[in-house]
Amino acid sequence: MKRVILCVDDFGLSPEVNEAVAELVDARVVSATSCLSLGPAWPDGAALLSGPRREHLDVGLHLNLTEAFAAAPALAMPLPLLIARALLRSLDPEWLKQAVCKQLDAFEAVWGAAPDYVDGHQHVHQLPQVREVLLTELSRRYGAADPDSAGGLHGSHHARGAASTGGASGGLPWLRLTRARRTRQGIGLKQRVIEALGSSAFERQARRAGFRLNGALLGVYGFDADASAYASRFQAWLSQAQDGDVLMMHPARPLREAAPPPHQSPRGIDAARAVEYAVLRDMGTPLLAQAGVQAHRMARGPVF
Repeated sequence: MKRVILCVDDFGLSPEVNEAVAELVDARVVSATSCLSLGPAWPDGAALLSGPRREHLDVGLHLNLTEAFAAAPALAMPLPLLIARALLRSLDPEWLKQAVCKQLDAFEAVWGAAPDYVDGHQHVHQLPQVREVLLTELSRRYGAADPDSAGGLHGSHHARGAASTGGASGGLPWLRLTRARRTRQGIGLKQRVIEALGSSAFERQARRAGFRLNGALLGVYGFDADASAYASRFQAWLSQAQDGDVLMMHPARPLREAAPPPHQSPRGIDAARAVEYAVLRDMGTPLLAQAGVQAHRMARGPVF
């Protein structure tokens, strides 16, 4: 069996995302979820990830610098502007540090422990300047062997059913790499752009600092598929996957009729969330079995 990290992004964005994650963890179709710790549905939703589900799930921080949540509206900017300033290295270092620390603090305050891993909403964690601030802060908080040596939680993993990462890097969370899996079909434009925005430099710096990373990132597409097309893509990603890869997903249960808009994401991804949820709910388990893929927790140890 191939051991693949099946990861849902955006936990904490809405109750619909949270409920989809819980259901799909129970079905063993999801083994990691990336949490928006300033998102409106994070404080109440985190309890869904504890208890028996925790045994089958890595719980990570989804670093956000582009979604303006009510908890910290000043700690976000439009993605094109963020990318431009990062490439020019003109982002305010204090703004970046505040954004990283506030989200880690908010994660720890609710979860009671360090994240098992860290990635980025819209892959911002790998951008120039962002990656340096993030790696420095993660090393400061969680890199010490003695959990009390640097203050705070710092990798102690002591509350709310959270488990130690138990990996080769001690208390350090693993990090999500955006490198594409090379196939005969080539790489789509969107994935090429994502990878080009910092994957190689992020990998070098993270490995030098002692962090573990996944193999490749699968699951990138334009959020433009109907159920049949998404099922075909999911099947292809499972076929391409190798041990230690991450397959990224964005499912959510359909919005309740009376619910107000839960976030500011484009309408296209809202439709895609419902499509992904339906396919993963109805076909996820047989597609995994057919591809010989086992949902894997990277925090349980390296697989390659």
